[in-house]
Amino acid sequence: MPLYVVRRAADDEPLGYCGLVVGRSVPAEPEVAYEFLEAAHSHGYATEAATAVVQAARTAGSVRLWATIRSWNHPSSRVAARLGFVPDPLATAAHPEPDDGRGDQVWYRLDC
Repeated sequence: MPLYVVRRAADDEPLGYCGLVVGRSVPAEPEVAYEFLEAAHSHGYATEAATAVVQAARTAGSVRLWATIRSWNHPSSRVAARLGFVPDPLATAAHPEPDDGRGDQVWYRLDC
């Protein structure tokens, strides 16, 4: 499943990426992934791009989507919440990550 470069319409400047990945999930329930350059933070780009990806996944028939976000990454957690994702403590507990020094991973679920 592809990740797409997100560009600002006004000047075609690349801002980050967004899309669906299998990653930690399974093909029938892909993970929404997004990451943006710091200069693009707090402008709504992640929310806009992820909203389009979620809508496309729904149109394609997805019944559940996931997002994994580091516990300290409050801006990404807010984007996920705006899209309707909720923390899933059972999934988080079922998928412990090795300590890589980057913080705990929290699983978020969106039932489409």
